[in-house]
Amino acid sequence: MTYQKKSCVASLRSFLLIITVIFAVFITHYIVFVRVPGPMIHPIKYKIITGTFAFILDISQLFESIIGIPYYTILNTIADSYDKIKIRPFHHGQVLYHDQYIEDVLVRIYTPNNVSKTLLSPVIIFFHGGGFFFGSIYTHDTMTYHLSMYSGAKVISVNYRLTPYVHYPIPIEDSIKVVQYVMDNYQEFSIDPTQVFLCGDSAGGNIAAVVERQLRRKQKPVIRGVLLLYPLLQFVNFRLPSYLTNLPYHILSLLCEDIFTQVTNFYVNTSFTKNELFNNQHLSSDDYNHFYSKVNLQISNKDHIIEKSHRDTWKLLNENISPLLADDEILYNSPSTFICACTYDVLLSDAQLYFQRLQKLNVKDIVYREYHIFHGAMTFMDFPVAFNEAFHIIHDCAQIARPLNDNNNLPVIVYFPDDAFYMGSLVGSLATIITMCFITQPVSKYWSRLQILIDPSLQFFNTMLPTDI
Repeated sequence: MTYQKKSCVASLRSFLLIITVIFAVFITHYIVFVRVPGPMIHPIKYKIITGTFAFILDISQLFESIIGIPYYTILNTIADSYDKIKIRPFHHGQVLYHDQYIEDVLVRIYTPNNVSKTLLSPVIIFFHGGGFFFGSIYTHDTMTYHLSMYSGAKVISVNYRLTPYVHYPIPIEDSIKVVQYVMDNYQEFSIDPTQVFLCGDSAGGNIAAVVERQLRRKQKPVIRGVLLLYPLLQFVNFRLPSYLTNLPYHILSLLCEDIFTQVTNFYVNTSFTKNELFNNQHLSSDDYNHFYSKVNLQISNKDHIIEKSHRDTWKLLNENISPLLADDEILYNSPSTFICACTYDVLLSDAQLYFQRLQKLNVKDIVYREYHIFHGAMTFMDFPVAFNEAFHIIHDCAQIARPLNDNNNLPVIVYFPDDAFYMGSLVGSLATIITMCFITQPVSKYWSRLQILIDPSLQFFNTMLPTDI
């Protein structure tokens, strides 16, 4: 090799080293300043995820200022691109999936390969979260894949149009079109029309609740159940206890005042400022009374109540935008409802108040569970960023549909007592599998349908547990 070539190679290596060091320093800087909201499993993993999100968010906003492409477009492009390069865990052909359009709306349909081919299947129609401006069927793919695999139900994930390119009610209308088509043409999808579940996380939970009610008003076939995963249920009061407790931590770098203000203005097509929303300076005395009368609480602090509402506040009080504020009659006729709440979440109070309203009205078949995890954890189910609690939530959701399947071939979900060991490392995962291999009767007879939820081991080796021990 000539001196000139050696010099070029050395220069390239030096350049790459410098870029790597700069990138590492930036990421480390972001990670160091991440505040963990409280005791949780894998706090370092949380700090890395949140710090990385903060870095990407800042880079996206920098590019927006330079080239004019909105930061949320860049965020969505980055997030969606992961779907094309990731290694799908547990891919043993247990779930088949494909993309298609239903009523001009893109959906991804998951069909479990381990259920009866002759019986009609339950279906879970899923609406992704992301504040109505972020997320897609791709960002939530691993979640919906697991939901189908462990419930034995078909899952139809809806790619409704995002704000700010559209506003309310377009995301709702897109979602209703899909649900109506699926229910009207259930034979095309081989699903049981009496076992239709609506599910959504965060903003998607808002959509699930609203869509169910609108279909009920139209006297469409009854929805079997609604699964609300850390749902966004109101845009009115941003000084509820969970906001005051968790907002300072800027969970995932996205749950902050600036982003929430944009979420509200983008979705409802309003013009609130950050100060107005987060000091409740958009609510008059009548607005406060309306909100607190609905949630059966007393106003604790009347010092900062303004005389006149913001010109756009009336939009936020709409029960199709803030489903928490629906009339008692609407809530009383709710179908079976599963409410998942997260300890470290500004939306925790939304879920608690919604559950309390349903409970006070003696609505049947309500399940409320709070998980010791942060908002958005269910989108992190890929190695190496998965969290044990995310799989617990999937398990509990799956149980809603599982009993409806008279099928013995569904995989069993196994959890391990040591959460720190779970998803921890390749060595830890291998050690857990070795330990499991020595389990004796009566567990051993179920080896043929065991699927251990450890991404590192199954992702590196793509192995199944032995059928005979």
